[in-house]
Amino acid sequence: MIKKWVSKIRKVLDITGKLFDLVDFTESTLFFHGNRELPKSIEIEVWGLSLKGTQQNEDSYVSGISTIRFEGVSSGLLEVSVYKPNENDFIKINNDLKLKLKKSWGEPLDHEEYPYHLSGVLDWPSGYCQLGINATGKVTVSFDTNDCVLSGDYVKNPEKYTYR
Repeated sequence: MIKKWVSKIRKVLDITGKLFDLVDFTESTLFFHGNRELPKSIEIEVWGLSLKGTQQNEDSYVSGISTIRFEGVSSGLLEVSVYKPNENDFIKINNDLKLKLKKSWGEPLDHEEYPYHLSGVLDWPSGYCQLGINATGKVTVSFDTNDCVLSGDYVKNPEKYTYR
């Protein structure tokens, strides 16, 4: 029996500095688990990031896992508004305020640093998150090109492409 091997092409893009603005995390699920201390290099897996102007001058949606790699990490901040278990609503506390968890690592440097901001749904604890990473080095995104669809196709049929 002959097995068919599907060729997977992993694309790696440099998104250091202002190039990071070409990546949108609005519809993403982020897989980030903060350690006691942040390492100098961090890889964050993301399902469903959007890339601006990559196919026929249209935005692309990556319906699969992408990896964002940060080099020269100096500090970070994570804030999560926690969802109720098995629901798509936030846990509320006093006076109808959303329950928010915050964690920070280190202090931002005054020079030679670029602040990177990601926002989307955190896988655990499940909730809407804002993640900031300050780094002095190279930032890349890698993804399987077979996972890319035009953003218009994603908007027409999000259930087909969204993380489950």
